[in-house]
This record gives sequence, structure tokens and C-alpha cells, in this order.
Amino acid sequence: MNLQAGDIEQIGHILAQRYFIEQGWKFTDLRLSGNKIIGAVEVVNEQYSKYPYMSRDWYVENSAEKSFHLSNRWDKLTVLASLLQTCPDMFDFLLKINEQRSLCIVKTLQSDLDSQQQNAITDARRSGFNVYIFRAGVPESLDFELDEVVGGISGRGTFR
Repeated sequence: MNLQAGDIEQIGHILAQRYFIEQGWKFTDLRLSGNKIIGAVEVVNEQYSKYPYMSRDWYVENSAEKSFHLSNRWDKLTVLASLLQTCPDMFDFLLKINEQRSLCIVKTLQSDLDSQQQNAITDARRSGFNVYIFRAGVPESLDFELDEVVGGISGRGTFR
């Protein structure tokens, strides 16, 4: 069966997640949680406006969204949220490796970075992020077998 481009990208995405887990890295799938990171800025601002005797850094450090934004300081969170707003859908993952936050783009061996992604990488580097490109070798077609189990209600089935 020939795979479509979206299928190949999704398999690359799964491979990247598996690799990050095996390495013991904390990571956030930005396709799923990018908007939550941007929303965390608003949440911290609301909390700070209600209770200004605590610092914004304290609210970031203790926020429920910390597992998404992986930040411990207000300035780090705002830089990340600003980058995600400026470069939406350009990065696939936010990584935390040895306390260093990095961004990751997943590509297949058959695909290259487009000019928008190259510009987003430049912006991320200017903002203090390392950027990784995870290149996955995904075949364009996969083999499979489909077996039919036939038989009656008795539960005695046979495979064809």
C-alpha cells in the first residue's frame, strides 16, 4: 500500500516521540499543545493581576500548564509564546534536554526545509533556542496482510 504524504509525516512524528521517550527527554507536541502555551501567558497575567504580591516567575513555576511550556520563568514563557505566535505551525516539538529548551522540526529523509521553516529556525535561534531537525526514514509503501476469520457462533474459527 502506498502511503500518502500526511501518513509518512505522522509516522515520522511517532518515531520522534519514541526517540525522545527513550532518551528520557521532556517534550511537548506543539501540534497538540502550542495554543495551550500561548494561553498560559494569559493565565499567568490574570493570576498576577488578581494577586500581585507573588511574582510572575512564581506563577509560571507553579502553573498547571508548566508540563506544556516547560518554563520556570516569566521571560522564558513570553519569549516562547511570542515565537509560537510569530511562527505558527513551524515547529513540531518543544524539548527540554538538561534544562535547555529546544525546538524540533520533524522531516522525512525525502523532504527538505522550506523557506518559512528556515526563517522560523533563524527566529528561534535569535530567541535563544537550539533547533533540532529529526529526519526519519519512512518507506513510501508498506506491506500488510489481512486475514479473515470464518466460522460459526461455536467459536471454532479458521483463518483463510
